Amino acid sequence: MSGGDPGRIGSRLVDVCLGLLLAAMALYGAVSILKAIWVYLCIIAFVAGVGAFVWWRISSKFRGW
Repeated sequence: MSGGDPGRIGSRLVDVCLGLLLAAMALYGAVSILKAIWVYLCIIAFVAGVGAFVWWRISSKFRGW
């Protein structure tokens, strides 16, 4: 025979549903924030990538000095 409390099963179900609701809300908020700043993130990534490439090319050219 199971030693668990039958009333606890309903409570666990409520806990799981509440956790899923909070996780969905957090995911929705994160996606909304990314939608709002996506263009700026792409621009920053492009500028940082070009800067790193230029630095790498310059440093590799003068490495033998």
